[in-house]
Amino acid sequence: MKSNWGVKSTMNPSILNGTRNHLINQLVFFDEQYSLFYDQYVRNYGKEKQAIDEIVDRYKQTLESLLAKEDSALFQSLKAITLLGSSVKVLFEEDQFEESFTVVYPTDIDPDNNRISFLSPIGRQLLLAAPHDSVVLESPVGRQQVQVREISFTYMGGFSSP
Repeated sequence: MKSNWGVKSTMNPSILNGTRNHLINQLVFFDEQYSLFYDQYVRNYGKEKQAIDEIVDRYKQTLESLLAKEDSALFQSLKAITLLGSSVKVLFEEDQFEESFTVVYPTDIDPDNNRISFLSPIGRQLLLAAPHDSVVLESPVGRQQVQVREISFTYMGGFSSP
């Protein structure tokens, strides 16, 4: 495959296989451990439970679709949609400030490094977003319009138990 600069762009097959396995493990996690995860994290969300269930269902469907793709298409998709483990660069439209967030499981959050839970308001708004999407981020400081600039799948670690 060619990049914008005419240089062949590929991903190391062992890294791609590891990434594919990681995505499979995410799907298995939500299929086999969702009730434990749900009890640990979602039960405290009250009326938002249904919204979180819908997000997780959409996420699982997205993973299934991605995993059905050939390696080259999967590699391109990792830059085209925000997954758990994706780093997302956004542009705040009001002040043109750029910031990156990594969307992770609640057990892997690290606010000092902008690693945010997919259950958080910002995480929910960024999960499954694509480059050039315009998103309104709701946070304690208010609502801010951002544009998704760039996505890269960065999470190569293991799973943490809830």
